[in-house]
Amino acid sequence: LEALIEIDQLLDGLKPQVRTAFLLAQLDGLSCPEIARQMGKSLATVERYIAKGLRACYALRFES
Repeated sequence: LEALIEIDQLLDGLKPQVRTAFLLAQLDGLSCPEIARQMGKSLATVERYIAKGLRACYALRFES
């Protein structure tokens, strides 16, 4: 339960577009090109968003 609370707080701390791209990739299993089309962003931007989300998760993992 504590881990889920931490993840929820982590996601709340992300910028909305970063959070959206990250969740589309992780929960919906969409590819970066699919997310880019859906969000109306460039592929490079979506890749940066997802990388930010992943870095935040890794940072959380090593804080605990």
